[in-house]
Amino acid sequence: MATTRDRQLVEQWRSIQDSYFRTAAAIDRALEAKFDIGLNEFEILDLVADSEESSCRMKSLGERTPMTQSAVSKVVDRLEKAGLVTRQTCADDRRSLFLELTEAGRTLHTSAAVEHRALLKENLG
Repeated sequence: MATTRDRQLVEQWRSIQDSYFRTAAAIDRALEAKFDIGLNEFEILDLVADSEESSCRMKSLGERTPMTQSAVSKVVDRLEKAGLVTRQTCADDRRSLFLELTEAGRTLHTSAAVEHRALLKENLG
């Protein structure tokens, strides 16, 4: 039999899930409709744009997102095919790849970030 504390934890968890799924769905719908990208694509663009250097190491994306490395690679493939990012090999370590936003990627990210932040404020603020 569940204790009162267990029930409270479950309710807290469900509240967090509800907030996440509701917010993620709203953001995903808006980004798809206005910018033809999904939330996962935006998150990768946002992480690359947020990188302190002009390029972002692929490995660091995997460390900064809950997506698997395979999922990150698939999203990056779609972004590269759309002309929003480029991949560069590292001169020091051929196994490492760097991502950079293209001009089109920067432009799209700038516009989509405004919508993303507004929806975060609307749903979480």
